[in-house]
Amino acid sequence: MNNSLVKIKRALLSVSDKTGLDVLAQELNNRGVEIISSGGTAKFIMNLGLPVTPIEKVTGNPEAFAGRMKTLSFQVASGLLFKRDSLEDLRQAEELKIEAIDLVVCNLYPFEEVAKRGGTLEELVENIDIGGPTMVRAAAKNYAHVTVSTDPAEYRELIDSLVEFDGATDLNLRKKLCLQAFRHTALYDSLIASELERENNVEGKTFCLSPMRAQELRYGENPHQKGYVYQWPLGKGLAQAKPIQGKALSYNNLLDADAALRSALDLHQLSKNGPFKSVVTIIKHSNPCGAAMSNTSLQALEMAWAGDPISSFGSIICFNRELDRASADWLSSRFVEVICAPSFSDEALEIFAKKKNLRLIPVNLDELNVSDYMVRSITGGWVVQEEDEGLDEDYKVVTDIPFDDARMELAKFGSMVCKHLKSNAIGLFSKSENGFSIIGAGMGNPNRLISVAQSIEKARENGVENLSEALLVSDAFFPFADNIEATSKAGIKFIVQPGGSIKDQNVIDACNETGTSMVFTGRRHFRH
Repeated sequence: MNNSLVKIKRALLSVSDKTGLDVLAQELNNRGVEIISSGGTAKFIMNLGLPVTPIEKVTGNPEAFAGRMKTLSFQVASGLLFKRDSLEDLRQAEELKIEAIDLVVCNLYPFEEVAKRGGTLEELVENIDIGGPTMVRAAAKNYAHVTVSTDPAEYRELIDSLVEFDGATDLNLRKKLCLQAFRHTALYDSLIASELERENNVEGKTFCLSPMRAQELRYGENPHQKGYVYQWPLGKGLAQAKPIQGKALSYNNLLDADAALRSALDLHQLSKNGPFKSVVTIIKHSNPCGAAMSNTSLQALEMAWAGDPISSFGSIICFNRELDRASADWLSSRFVEVICAPSFSDEALEIFAKKKNLRLIPVNLDELNVSDYMVRSITGGWVVQEEDEGLDEDYKVVTDIPFDDARMELAKFGSMVCKHLKSNAIGLFSKSENGFSIIGAGMGNPNRLISVAQSIEKARENGVENLSEALLVSDAFFPFADNIEATSKAGIKFIVQPGGSIKDQNVIDACNETGTSMVFTGRRHFRH
């Protein structure tokens, strides 16, 4: 006989999610396994017509404190933890009248579901499981002798093992289930810590992060790299979104789609109090190559595409409103990889059905759940920061040349788009009777002057020769006046930047000398 096999004679079943429990309980009963249970689980099994040993018979104590005390006991924990191959443990178990428990099937109170529906703090606390994690961890620790299952998806494999090994489990399965059990309790505790931290608005020295793998991607950023999608269970965003058309999303598609959603979200928030309500952002390699706000989605799409028609080929696009027939018609002759929108009209879906590879992802920006923190790995650890959220509110004219109020809405639009360009970032923006749009950008350069030059060059490529009415936005301060010399030479008369350089006065003086109006926002938007 295989010494790694452990015969299941007694099983403790205590679950919140009763999916598949009927099949498992029936299999255990058919094999003569004594089933121990409590509360709703015991009632469920008894309603199947199967015998159940009440947990009180094992613990020697009744359920107490409105159900808070059920499975926590010396008898249960000992029955899970003592080592079956230790003569001393066996002697003590006999002396203490401890009977072995060979299988624990347990999933925990539905804290996640209560948190998702916005439960009160009292409801959250009442759904913090204590006895369940204790049993699960005890069983998992003693995996050499005890089997533990925390997920109904595992029941089939568990039953198959019982069939193959005549009511026993092998060591490989127990090791696998042990790992899953500790992952289960780790995620559970992480959810509790994160939610209570949010409820109480406090930060700790530890950073709890236990996302769940949702899918394996074909590969990562490059074909030689593996790639995966992990979901935060309480999240609501791209990781949870379900494409309704097209081939599988790639790692790069997901990064670009997220950039499209984030940039569109900022403009969507801005649109709520602005003159234009329709937003479109176009992303390539995580940078906005097009962005616009207009009266209609089609107008916004046309204006955004004009910001960089070449780069828009093969891009990812996000709309803040339902994608209608007019926009679908316009896109039908153009190649894009992914389109995100709150919804797609039936006419639009009919048009896009001819483009089988085009991914369509319904995502409502008003329901988007942006993480509180951004997490990036470094060698030996992580760096964590708050998200760069919110709109710039403090626009202060710092030059002698006035900055007219009518241009201030364009300044807000430009600031929010430039925020999503890789640093050093410069954007050129234009206002027309139809809305706001980006007409040129320079980004990702170590030298800000190069980004200035690139934005001007791109605007001219797009047919904009006269930049006297254009607005230039910088994601960070100008360290020297040479940037103003370059913008003035190109005919640019309006600049928005955060300020904050020790050379600010030199830059302001250069603006006054060249007839340039400049506004400080007081908020930098580096993006690395």
